[in-house]
Amino acid sequence: MRRDLRNLSQLISPLIFGVIYGLMLLRGGGEPPPGRGEAPDWFMDSFRTALTYGSVGLSLFVGWTLSSRLAGIGFSQEGKNYWILKASPVRAGHLLAAKFLVSYLPTLVLGAFFLIAISILQGFSPGGFAYSLAIVAFTLAGVNGILVASGAAGANLTWDDPRKMNAGSIGCLGQLAAMIYLGISFILFVGPLFIASALQLSSVYGYLIGLILGGAVNILCAILPLVLAQKKVERLGEE
Repeated sequence: MRRDLRNLSQLISPLIFGVIYGLMLLRGGGEPPPGRGEAPDWFMDSFRTALTYGSVGLSLFVGWTLSSRLAGIGFSQEGKNYWILKASPVRAGHLLAAKFLVSYLPTLVLGAFFLIAISILQGFSPGGFAYSLAIVAFTLAGVNGILVASGAAGANLTWDDPRKMNAGSIGCLGQLAAMIYLGISFILFVGPLFIASALQLSSVYGYLIGLILGGAVNILCAILPLVLAQKKVERLGEE
């Protein structure tokens, strides 16, 4: 990243966007607009739940922005020096795991940073914060799995200009899939809370169902794309 200062803008952008949207979220106060006061209680409770987990959406957005940079071009950024990895006794699975961790850990730290900061200012409950942190950790794992695999499938190792080290059309599809997946994962985690609130059930049921559904899908999306990309990585640089 330090070889070209133009890359710094892509790393600093998530911080800037995170601060701007964080301030916008805090200005809302975490309460739904009163309106005319005719909305049913279950709707207001669901709306309040959505606002409560707005910090999670912000953390996921910031993490996805950084992950798009780190995971999306994880292989392409090796460029013509990829032959060093190709000649080394490193298995394709280990290389994919390393690329995954290099992109996942920074995004997790950044997402957790914004989540903690906003949670402190909003006054989250310990249980709500723990669940929010689980959403961020699981979802970013799934997103990074998709982006690393798509970046490997469309890796560009022949670039001369760092601004062109993209993964082509496959990488663009991976970015789109990851963005859509963010929304799906968020719904899997938060949706059961809406249902529990609407049915006047204990929030514990919503937490358990959300963790089971969201956790299982995200673990699958974090591992399966990397497994499918192993054959591609084994032949990478030979075409």
